[in-house]
Amino acid sequence: MTKTNRVNISAGQVAWNYAYSQSGGVSFFLVHPLSSPNLYLFDGSQGRGLVEHGLRTGRSGSSSVGTQTIVPCLWSGDDWSGLVVDMLEIARGRVGVGSGPEVGVGSGPEVGVGSGSGVVVGVGSVVALGE
Repeated sequence: MTKTNRVNISAGQVAWNYAYSQSGGVSFFLVHPLSSPNLYLFDGSQGRGLVEHGLRTGRSGSSSVGTQTIVPCLWSGDDWSGLVVDMLEIARGRVGVGSGPEVGVGSGPEVGVGSGSGVVVGVGSVVALGE
């Protein structure tokens, strides 16, 4: 959750998620601003951009219509419906299709551990409060 556009992510979270992404792992940052009902899902490799730009928005490409977050957002919505399904689809697109989804959810830095041949989605960083 964040009260402003600022996203407070530690250097350790940025480094771990980036390294994990570079080694083929799938991780996400899920941000919920208190001033909005929306949730924003970002790729784990985008931690540095989130620290630098937060949830600030800008014009999308060369178009003069519409704005989007400066850091590329994988998903946004005003409720949880569709979030896990989209996370699994993103993960399947990166690591292949398994025999069944296995989702790891928790609150610590080492969540998302699963076994078997399914897709394992680690939600390793639910973003801390921004002041």
